[in-house]
Amino acid sequence: MSAPSLLVVLLAIGAAGGCAVTGDAATPTARPASGPTAKGLAKVDLGLAFDQVVVPGDMVPGTVNSGTARVDITVVTQGGGRLTWTPGRAGGSAIRTPAYVAEGVVPAAALVVRTDPSAPDPLDPGTGDFLVAVDFRADTATAGRPEDDGDNLVQRGRYGQPAQLKLQLDHGAPSCRLAGTLGEVLVEDPGPVTPERWYRLTCSRTGPTVRMRLVDLDGGAAPQEWSVDGDPGAISFDHAPLSIGAKVSDRGRIAQGSTDQFHGTIDRVVLDVR
Repeated sequence: MSAPSLLVVLLAIGAAGGCAVTGDAATPTARPASGPTAKGLAKVDLGLAFDQVVVPGDMVPGTVNSGTARVDITVVTQGGGRLTWTPGRAGGSAIRTPAYVAEGVVPAAALVVRTDPSAPDPLDPGTGDFLVAVDFRADTATAGRPEDDGDNLVQRGRYGQPAQLKLQLDHGAPSCRLAGTLGEVLVEDPGPVTPERWYRLTCSRTGPTVRMRLVDLDGGAAPQEWSVDGDPGAISFDHAPLSIGAKVSDRGRIAQGSTDQFHGTIDRVVLDVR
């Protein structure tokens, strides 16, 4: 892909001074661009490999962090949605998100990661380098609905707030959005991924540069990488929840009116802010 295919927006915004729940109630430069491997998740801050012994088809009640950060990970649902266990990409387990429905109530479900509000937030990048990555396999492309459009993979912070970190498939095309005290940096792949194929999507900030990398884990295609010179500044969330698979509110509930539900399978999530 060429540089003109990237969309970069820098907006000066100034400095900004396991049970299920239903309803609305290391520096990246020291690691490969595709992120740590599953066997190295203990070395990162947040590492979800879903390697516990499970029964495929059973509901996911939550999971555990194989990384160093002390976090609480639960499941939130809405509209009859649920997360279920399914075989992973290379053995082990993965999580299956709700399937797309063309009409009626939107079924939604997400993993929600919460940090201890009484201690420093271990998942705040601040002004430092960091890396976020996810392995995924998307369902066959759908037309989308206003209430279910965006396919969020990993998100912390929402659009319009002082800080955001987001990996998504926007109409099937991968993108990474970072926002902080200096503005926004958005890196996009203009082309959609192939449904029912495993990929690893990584976004990292190293100094004043943001990089996005897409690896076809099923083989047959060379990794693709895009880089943008742009610094979003300090990214701090003040213990806002991090979600995997759908958009949530500041209270950690499924977002009303716009779930941005990802439809497919997720096998691995990494966030390294050291």
